[in-house]
Amino acid sequence: MRSTKLRRVYSETEQVKDYRELLARIKKNFPNNIAFKYKKDSTQKNPEYVEKTYNQFINDIKALSTSLLELGYEGKKIAIIGNNRYEWCTTYLAVTTGNMVIVPLDKALPDNEIETLLERSKAEAVIFDKKYVEIMKKVKKNISSKVNTLICMDDFEDEEINRYSDLLTNGYDLIEKGSNKYDEIKIDKDKMSILLFTSGTTALPKGVMLSQQNVCANVSTMATWAKVYESDVLLSFLPIHHTFECGITFLYGIYCGATIAFCDGLKYIQKNMVEYKVSILVAVPLLLETMYKKILKGIEDKGKTKLIKNVTKVSNLLLKLHIDIRRKLFKEILNNFGGNLREVFYGAAPMNKETIVGFNNFGIDLIQGYGLTETSPIISAETDKEKRAGSVGLIFDNLDVKIENKDKDGIGEIIVKGPSVMLRIL
Repeated sequence: MRSTKLRRVYSETEQVKDYRELLARIKKNFPNNIAFKYKKDSTQKNPEYVEKTYNQFINDIKALSTSLLELGYEGKKIAIIGNNRYEWCTTYLAVTTGNMVIVPLDKALPDNEIETLLERSKAEAVIFDKKYVEIMKKVKKNISSKVNTLICMDDFEDEEINRYSDLLTNGYDLIEKGSNKYDEIKIDKDKMSILLFTSGTTALPKGVMLSQQNVCANVSTMATWAKVYESDVLLSFLPIHHTFECGITFLYGIYCGATIAFCDGLKYIQKNMVEYKVSILVAVPLLLETMYKKILKGIEDKGKTKLIKNVTKVSNLLLKLHIDIRRKLFKEILNNFGGNLREVFYGAAPMNKETIVGFNNFGIDLIQGYGLTETSPIISAETDKEKRAGSVGLIFDNLDVKIENKDKDGIGEIIVKGPSVMLRIL
């Protein structure tokens, strides 16, 4: 297969081939780093903030996985649906590193589609937020469904439902009593470990089968394209079941030993960026365009539009001389987002160049990528050093890409080959 890209090596990085290797990497390099920050109850006026280190995260993964293995779920499918939260991340890796298959479902699906996808996936257990209690009870009673165990991530009393916290406690008890079921698990990096349903060209959602090797090949390559540092804080707010958020914010975030903060909701993004001092954002164009319009409106309301334009011209002239004082000049603007935001990864749709250039003028680098669920997900992206407004960047080095059946304008079908390409469609 012929590639349309230029072969290049941006920087060397450690390759991981499966999620066990990913956990081993972070345990070795970042055991005491804060992995997650979030509010125990964001509805409270003075909420309690929770911090989880990577050691705590890895121990919780092992305990939960041990409990699930004790229930006999090795090799079986477990679905998960809910908000972006610590328990979702722990479940995802507890299932996959325990030789089970995770089935992440879209939290925005109507009940009938949730029921249909659980039936199609043949999941035998479901882990969910409390808002899904009634539909899950219905699913369990459906004779067409294989679901036999319901596990809620929130604590409340219901005899039909297991509590996540109880399974976690039970896992720790089993380990203390000598259980080594989790340690004995052997991971086949090339077999299906993630089953993702995604909308496609047909009315019926496609079940995309991904291996741990698929996803890890993509995550490892990200590290050669755009750097995230262990001192960075990422805000998680896009739907985490999707490979874009899961792959970059969650999996690439922990690969780098960074901190992931969970957003309280879309209307609290700016507030959360300030309180968590967010430095990395994974976003979609609509959000960024809205943010940029608000910035310009604020500048206009203060009567500083002409001043900012003049300062930007001076700043860009100095930048050509390799003198970068953007973040000092525009500190007041940056402080609206916590003062630490330095880089934004975005994709999923085109974005107007004015927004891209505008953020870059203020000292915030925007990095656009292109991909899809079937490629785990990134095919190409800009890098820290190689960017052009409106471009989706360079093709990942471990992929081969060509355009077939091109028309007179060079537009055709994109064909991709490489380690991050899915196993097959369900």
